[in-house]
Amino acid sequence: MKPTTYRNVLSFIFIAAIVGFLIPSIYVNITSTYIPVSTNTVIALLLLNLSLLYWIVIFKNRLKDAREKTKDILKRKSPPHPLVAARTVALAFAGSRAASLILGFYLGAILNFLPNLVLSPIRSRISVSLAIIALSAVLLGLSLWLEKICRIKDSDDKPGDNPSFA
Repeated sequence: MKPTTYRNVLSFIFIAAIVGFLIPSIYVNITSTYIPVSTNTVIALLLLNLSLLYWIVIFKNRLKDAREKTKDILKRKSPPHPLVAARTVALAFAGSRAASLILGFYLGAILNFLPNLVLSPIRSRISVSLAIIALSAVLLGLSLWLEKICRIKDSDDKPGDNPSFA
């Protein structure tokens, strides 16, 4: 799998910002009210960030203990199971993409709300949207960090050589 590039992240943010700018306009035209912005999203993102940070600390310590050669082999922890490592990489990929989409959507929504900034419901929606953007940026950073932790150094083996497993 190829690592996430900043170009991918920026393209997700850009496309989601366009959608986030258009959806509130459509919602206002259909319902004659402003699109709601829930504080439950802030709580969910906060819990997601905390749990992802907890998993990163556990996984990083497990990898560090498995790589450390100075410890006695009987005291050394075993590396994570390959399926756990693969699921962790999938979690990092999903987190970075979801965070990019959330960040872009609420950025577009804020751009849509700005002309009506004098209204108090819009100001409260903008403040909640800013909190969501900040938490999704943290989620993006955590996901990219987890992806970096999961990277394997390139092998010195050439294709066709008999790679050693020791």
